[in-house]
This record gives sequence, C-alpha cells and structure tokens, in this order.
Amino acid sequence: MNDNKYFALVVPLSPTAQKIAQDRRTALSVRQAVWSQAAEHLKPLLGKNCDSFYPAAAPYGGPFRLPFGVALGCAESEHFLMCYMHARKLQEKEIENRNQAIRSMGKQIGQFHPDDETTLTVMAFRSSDPKLLEHLEVARRFFSNDITAAAGLYYLGYDTNYISEQQEQRLLSGLGAYALCVAELQLKGVPA
Repeated sequence: MNDNKYFALVVPLSPTAQKIAQDRRTALSVRQAVWSQAAEHLKPLLGKNCDSFYPAAAPYGGPFRLPFGVALGCAESEHFLMCYMHARKLQEKEIENRNQAIRSMGKQIGQFHPDDETTLTVMAFRSSDPKLLEHLEVARRFFSNDITAAAGLYYLGYDTNYISEQQEQRLLSGLGAYALCVAELQLKGVPA
C-alpha cells in the first residue's frame, strides 16, 4: 500500500437515502449509514495495511469538515468533487509508481515499430526476484478489485478499485445518487 493515509469509497445511495440526504435535518442519518457501510468494507485492511481507521473529518488537508467523513453528492457536490479528485489523483500516482517500479526491474531486450504510431518494447525480468514478485502481487490484487490493495479509492456500486471513463462520466454527471466516504488510516508501523 502507498503511504497515503486516506481511503475514499464512492457509495451509491438508494432513492430514499437521496431524498433524506437533501434535508439538512435528516442528512446526518444518511452520513451515519454511509460510514457504517464503508467501515464494513474497510475491515479487510485491518491488520494487513493499517492498525485502525476512522472517519476523516478534514480529508486531504481540506479547509472543510465532513461529519462521519462523508460528502453527500446532492448537498455537497463541491466537497465530494474535491475529495474525489484528490483520491483519484493519488490512485493514478500509485498505479504509475507501481508500473515504474516493475519496469525498472526489467532489462530492455528489443524495441520494434510495427507502424509510425506504435512502439513495442520487449523486456526481460528475473522471475525469482522477490521485490518483483511483491510488486506484481500488489498489481494483481489491485486489478482483481481486492480492496486491500494499494488503491486509495474504491467504488462500492461497481465493487472495483478502478472504473472506465464512461462509468466515471455517469458518476460525475449524477453526483446526487452518491456519497463519498473518506476514512483516515492509521498505517501499520507508522506512529500516530
């Protein structure tokens, strides 16, 4: 897992929850329900990646406060988007760093240009390298949608760490149907 201490979950809201979330007086019950659902999904992180987790009141250094670490898409679209973009950026950085680490362990043995716009690079890797195997296992877990992988962002409605561009467009164009829950992780071996 990366050193990011936040883990965000995009949680779909039922039509009833969406309605309740629009009223400030009743929105707290939706936040509590979203946190409860998110915490249940985060339990596999305990003992493996972190010692504990709790709602992030001011995630990603934001100047705002989120009760139960939850931004409701219908009521706080700005906070939702701010947290989502931070989580997405950290997730992309993790993928890039993981790929770079894997590539750095290989040796380029050839490069071909089948056409003007395509370059094919052939790499050789020592399959017994424990560091390589560790990186490959984390990558495998990430792309098999294991929430314990180094994602930093999880989509409960899709049960995945990563969504397609079309799925993301649907999500962003219908924020009212979602909540974003951000947990702050106490990473293993890192003092509080």
